[in-house]
Amino acid sequence: MKPSQSAKRVATGKSALILLATSDPVFAALCKRALEAATSQQTLLVAVSPAELLEKARELAPHHLVLDTDGQDVAALAALATKMMLVSGAPIVFVSAYLAPGSTGLSSLLQSIPASFVQKPQGPSSLSLADEEGTPFVAALQAAIASQQNEDAAADELDTGWDTKESRPRRKAGAAP
Repeated sequence: MKPSQSAKRVATGKSALILLATSDPVFAALCKRALEAATSQQTLLVAVSPAELLEKARELAPHHLVLDTDGQDVAALAALATKMMLVSGAPIVFVSAYLAPGSTGLSSLLQSIPASFVQKPQGPSSLSLADEEGTPFVAALQAAIASQQNEDAAADELDTGWDTKESRPRRKAGAAP
């Protein structure tokens, strides 16, 4: 399948194929379980090592690519993601527990690759996905995927606690905030 053909392939309301590249088998298993439990649509998450990513992307033509950056060289990830853009039109989401927003590594990745980023739960292992920290991670991952498709991702769940324009008190003209 040519990149232009796979770019036209979009997830239906019933299923989505997500290709996860990670060298952490525990994270792959827990991420798959958390995504399946949190979504009403059928989500097929296929986990592969970063070395197998290009071949699996050609073979499966995924709807979304999720690249785990933990334990990977940033320059090698940028090269891999660039190759992925040639092979597949699927949007890319980087996930990491160690690269943080504003860090040099993440900034260079996001400047060179059109992708989204989701922070993994902090901790020495990915086992925190099995705890209460898994739900916000999955919600953020779903929001990142939806944003790349120009969809709303359960905004009522993502933004709970924030006020809306209608709920803000009206100020008189010239009044200090």
